[in-house]
Amino acid sequence: MPIEISWLRTGKASGAPDDKRILDGPGPFRIGRSADGEIVLDHPQISRLHAEIFVDGQTVRIADKESQNGTVLAGRKLTSPAVWEPQHEVKIGPFALRIRWTERPPAGRNARDVDATAIAANAGRERPDTPPITPAASPVSPSPAGRAAASGGGRGSFPGQLFDQRIVPMRELQASGKLAAEVNFVAVGGGIGSFCWADHLRIYGVPANDIRVIGVADDKRPYAKWGRLCRNSQIPDTERIRSNSISAPDNIWGFPGYASREMVRDLLQGRLAGLKHVLQVFGEPALTESYTPRTIDVYRSFDVEAKRIGWDDMWIYGQVVGLRKTDDERYVIAYRIPSSHAPDTTPDQRERFIVARYAQLATGYPASNFLPDLQVFRQSHPNSTAVVNAYEPHDEIYRVLEQKGGTILIRGRGIVASRVIQRVWEARDKNKDIRLLHLVRSQIGAGHKYDLSRRALRNDVEQQPFNWPKSCWGGTLRDRLERASPEERPKLLASWGGTTTADRDDWNKIIEEGTKDGWYKIFYGKVASIADKGGKMVTRLESSDRHHENVDLAADFIVDCTGLVARVDETPLLADLIKTYDLPRNKAAGDGAELRLAGLAVNTAFEVTGLQNGRGHVWAAGVVTANGPYAAVDSFLGLQYAALRSADHLSLLGAQHVSRFGPLRSSTQWVKWCLGRAP
Repeated sequence: MPIEISWLRTGKASGAPDDKRILDGPGPFRIGRSADGEIVLDHPQISRLHAEIFVDGQTVRIADKESQNGTVLAGRKLTSPAVWEPQHEVKIGPFALRIRWTERPPAGRNARDVDATAIAANAGRERPDTPPITPAASPVSPSPAGRAAASGGGRGSFPGQLFDQRIVPMRELQASGKLAAEVNFVAVGGGIGSFCWADHLRIYGVPANDIRVIGVADDKRPYAKWGRLCRNSQIPDTERIRSNSISAPDNIWGFPGYASREMVRDLLQGRLAGLKHVLQVFGEPALTESYTPRTIDVYRSFDVEAKRIGWDDMWIYGQVVGLRKTDDERYVIAYRIPSSHAPDTTPDQRERFIVARYAQLATGYPASNFLPDLQVFRQSHPNSTAVVNAYEPHDEIYRVLEQKGGTILIRGRGIVASRVIQRVWEARDKNKDIRLLHLVRSQIGAGHKYDLSRRALRNDVEQQPFNWPKSCWGGTLRDRLERASPEERPKLLASWGGTTTADRDDWNKIIEEGTKDGWYKIFYGKVASIADKGGKMVTRLESSDRHHENVDLAADFIVDCTGLVARVDETPLLADLIKTYDLPRNKAAGDGAELRLAGLAVNTAFEVTGLQNGRGHVWAAGVVTANGPYAAVDSFLGLQYAALRSADHLSLLGAQHVSRFGPLRSSTQWVKWCLGRAP
């Protein structure tokens, strides 16, 4: 018998639930923030895969999936799967969930209808004006067996029983009636990593109609997620990017780069100061601070190159829910089009398969990081807006400070914290009654040392122009890491890495002036507790000396600046691939939690060798390859480098349309780029 799950955000007045969902079958049914699941709860306190439900006859069990905030059943936090009775309530983040037995949904609607997953927390998402999507044509009409294989079986929902197999037969895909297209190249992710791969393929000779890119950006722009993170972490369009962005993702040759273009533009407008941009590139960091472009210039360059290569023609809007090998040495990707992008279609018509010979995985960071003690506070105060992550929308905090003054506490050190400090300093131009408390775990005695070099230390943070030593991008350290064994790589990365910030005069002066004037204070220690006392967030620090009292830091707002989640298995698609094909991971510096920080094992061509399927190959880029043959995997140049190596590999494999990229072709394609002509 099916079950109905309803959920209500805690703190909301009692009444109708926010939403409900009918689930039919044994499961597992997934609960989490990811749109891949059956129950979608879109909130920062929810993990992408938070919990799973299993139905066995008249028994319903729920299991926590190692979520960051836990799952509470009948007041007890789950440590193992437990029976969920209808009279008991489950609490996940700020949501309370209940179940009941129900009847099967009426004809035309079923448990896979993604309409039911749009909860109140999603109401703020932007939606484009999208024309209706017609059902995909298939050369084979779906048979009853094909429909059952595509939508039923052990997985409980699309892609169903088909993906219970490691190797999917093509005849079953064709019988499903959901096969939308067959091409040679598919990029999964739709962000900057996918863009770099598609850009290289086009320049190497692949036509746009043989490439598909699957992503979820409403406006199809490859920088959509990156731009959102920039804006949320207080980098407006007119501001310069924080870290190294000399590499231009819109130009695989690197010339003219951002600095050259900005210099020419300034000189044409009579500004001789533009000459300093090139000096910054060639002289950094010995003579001047590093060059970084304005975000608006990056956005515009993406838009121009996207139009040149036919990005919109390659784009498919969809949530990828699985990838499997096929029995003809290719890959099938299952994806779901949300009902908001295909309003006149049924759930079955929004579930699609696409088959390709070659695929690339560039899914990016699965989520923003959140310190455990701040997660606990948010869970116990679901309606509070005083505790935020720097990558969440939180402009309102600065508007309140500008109007009323107050105290803000920043957690963490590094490049994100530096920009947030700058934003607070800007707010003080409108209201001097603003104080900033900066909390870090411990003092730094000296800058990190590697061989004969040592990082500069200023204002209690290590300073380095980029997040890795510069030669990690294209110099001797890059070559050394690539040649190193998998066991040696984590040791090298540990030596070169660490939390740093850029050596910018304006950031240094802000902290030094703030310290002198008394509105900026830095504190060290481990957090014992956080409490809301009369509207103030009070952070208590543990005393390292039992003879001294604990220190309480009272603030109106707390901003977590500790970065993004790098655990690739937080992405359900990757977690499923790791489990299904027993994919090896890159070596990590430690065991346990540290292992989760390592990406999929890739070779020096960035191929995920564990997914090779005869003539079929899969590559990866970005944080998916962390601890692999390249250090700065999530930088512009890192994404371009991964695309370059995989495109060269495709050429060696003799992939259709992929030409050898010699001097003549390179020169010809560069001229076309300069003239704005299609590859």
